Amino acid sequence: MSNLTNAESYTWQIIQENYEKIPQLSISELAELAHVSLSTVNRTVRKKGFEGYGEFRYSIREKKLPEINGFSKEVLGAIAKNQEELLKTIENISAEEIEKAVELIQESEEILIFSRGLSTNVADEVMKKLQLFRKPVSLHDDSKYMAYYARFVNEKSLIIVLSLSGETVEILNALNIAKGQNPKILSLTVNANTSLTNLSDISLIGYKSSLEVNYFDLDVHSRLSLSILSRVLIDAYSIYTLKQ
Repeated sequence: MSNLTNAESYTWQIIQENYEKIPQLSISELAELAHVSLSTVNRTVRKKGFEGYGEFRYSIREKKLPEINGFSKEVLGAIAKNQEELLKTIENISAEEIEKAVELIQESEEILIFSRGLSTNVADEVMKKLQLFRKPVSLHDDSKYMAYYARFVNEKSLIIVLSLSGETVEILNALNIAKGQNPKILSLTVNANTSLTNLSDISLIGYKSSLEVNYFDLDVHSRLSLSILSRVLIDAYSIYTLKQ
């Protein structure tokens, strides 16, 4: 996902604060509300994955909030966001790709897991569960360590990458170093068209909602989709090993 400028970040914050009103607001009315130009509104929603404000406005109009008593519309919107990520991630899962990923894990002699930020929490769980199967697994979230260990992989190595954006520079640099030794690369991400997926042998693709609940200028986005992908992957590997 492209980085937002200050004006676009502010526009996105205004959009979230007025989420329920968006279906009734024209682009001119929203621009006036946010004190930005029409082009800023369009650039903002395009960077969030929509063709333009019209498509974004229509997508909100079509979404129905869960019917749960006792919650405000804002909280119901947050619940709907998680529901959307859960269901669409599951819909995106390819049985064929899961089977190929399981084979990569089984055939590998060593596994390195690369991640950054909050994705490391999910990666740590993947590492611990694979270790229960007595697989030699190590986790690296420091750029220097990733680059260092990338130099020593081989054709029997598997690198598992967890990354929302698929464009984390430190991870891509390490993978480009590793590529010379021909390891297998398995990625868990939410975008099928990224530098990461281009470098990967197998990619498991989840879904990330365009609606954000937090307003921090930090990478604190939900890793729910990565958690779902990793759980399905580990469950599938567990079933595979029990059948052997």
